[in-house]
Amino acid sequence: KGVLCQLFAGSAKELDAQSAGGARFRGDINVLLVGDPGTSKSQLLQYVHKAAPRGIYTSGKGSSAVGLTAYVTRDQETGSFVLESGALVLSDRGVCCIDEFDKMSDSARSVLHEVMEQQTITIAKAGLHASLNARTSVLAAANPV
Repeated sequence: KGVLCQLFAGSAKELDAQSAGGARFRGDINVLLVGDPGTSKSQLLQYVHKAAPRGIYTSGKGSSAVGLTAYVTRDQETGSFVLESGALVLSDRGVCCIDEFDKMSDSARSVLHEVMEQQTITIAKAGLHASLNARTSVLAAANPV
């Protein structure tokens, strides 16, 4: 039931600026599936990835904080710095499925805090300062520790 609710999500609410200070409530649901190996968690993530209109699938074991958010690279033609989107930015208004969440490094896992709370990613590298939208629902699967 939780994954179905995540796929169809709620509606974001923005309160009046005068009465509530312009508070904003997100409508996205984040889900963590924890179960023994062999309980089809990965298959469920693959199915959601294919069913979601903007679904991205990534493995926690091979993901870094940079791969999840965004990275700065130099353009071959112009020589200027450009920003390349990671999995969380690419799945904006969709679902980001992260398999093997328990094997993810602590630095990569800490990046998810800003995304799940503020729904943005702030980048300040190589003279570039940007705030990227990451209004995504996170569906993660992990084995018990």
